[in-house]
Amino acid sequence: MAHLSKHQVFVRFHQRDHFGSEMSPLSNLSQDIQLDICVCLMVVFGYRILNNCADYILGQRIAMKSQVIKFIDIHNQLKMLSVSIFVFFPFWAYAQNGKPEQKVLEFYQKYMTACAQPSMDEPNRELDGLFCNMDIKNYVTSQLYKKIIHAYKTGVYGDLAGDRDYFTHTQDSSVEWTPGMKATKIKENSNNAVVRLFMSFPSGAGDPLAVCVRLHRESSVWKIYQVDSSLYTDLPNCKDK
Repeated sequence: MAHLSKHQVFVRFHQRDHFGSEMSPLSNLSQDIQLDICVCLMVVFGYRILNNCADYILGQRIAMKSQVIKFIDIHNQLKMLSVSIFVFFPFWAYAQNGKPEQKVLEFYQKYMTACAQPSMDEPNRELDGLFCNMDIKNYVTSQLYKKIIHAYKTGVYGDLAGDRDYFTHTQDSSVEWTPGMKATKIKENSNNAVVRLFMSFPSGAGDPLAVCVRLHRESSVWKIYQVDSSLYTDLPNCKDK
């Protein structure tokens, strides 16, 4: 029994050693497979990282191109706006100055207001408050301006409008009269126009009055060159001449 036991131990040991020798190549093969798997995983992971980076870079390039396109569009729109302003602004300015009745109404409202209130500016001693200390050069031609000043200095101002104001044909002025003013264009051609200014006074201030204002266009700006005297009627129709 002892002999058999030793033999069995020897056989089992031999078998275990033989089995271990047979298992050794499998263990080595398993490590290679594991290494290949790790390498494959690293390659896949690296590919994913590169793919994500490529997508990010591509997205950034697309975003940058979009921003550049938007900037170019805005630049072009601003350029078109500038060209439009450059082209159409003269027409707009011409339209604003292209209505002689508006120019007449604007002048008379400012002139009547200036004449009705004391000026805070130091009066022109040479003209002694002529034109109510208002700078009217933007509203009348230089010829009319010089004509009125010459008549005033030489003492023949009364020849222009009698004892009344040249522009309003009145002796007094009041701010309350301005709402009752109405300017109507009677005739107009390329460079000349006639406007009838009607003044309706408040109750007790007098009867209605009208003056005929003649204008000339200077550099696309309407300016008064004459106010007709109304010796025969206070309500001329301004259609004569």
